[in-house]
Amino acid sequence: MNDKTITVYNAHKNADKTETWSRTVIRGCEYKYSSERTVSSSGSIIFTQLLTVIIPIESDTGGKEYIDGTAYADLPDGEMERYFTFAPAGNHDVIVAGECSKEITKDYKITDLRKDFQKSGTIASLSDNTEGALLKHWKVVCK
Repeated sequence: MNDKTITVYNAHKNADKTETWSRTVIRGCEYKYSSERTVSSSGSIIFTQLLTVIIPIESDTGGKEYIDGTAYADLPDGEMERYFTFAPAGNHDVIVAGECSKEITKDYKITDLRKDFQKSGTIASLSDNTEGALLKHWKVVCK
């Protein structure tokens, strides 16, 4: 159990208003890729792909430290490589199932990453279950 790997892509707005992406590979987690079916107000059926990830607090993050989304946004330029976050606010950060070596650049955008990797999604919700006595983990749902 907990033998899967994910790659988290966090966006950070720099002081000069440019955007930098930081990539974090996390080993020792679990994920499930599924779909959700809803009915719109017009009666049409809408399928939404979901990537649900459970990340135990003891997972291998490559030495990076978790901080909340607000603290991550407030980091000074260049400090992002020491941290990662699961930030549903802004619908920006992305998780890819598996280890991914792609870097987000001017030529390879986050939309290209989403197209290239079916088992990926934008972070939509976070359940922080790290305060309890047992089974400390984060649950992240991506759409």
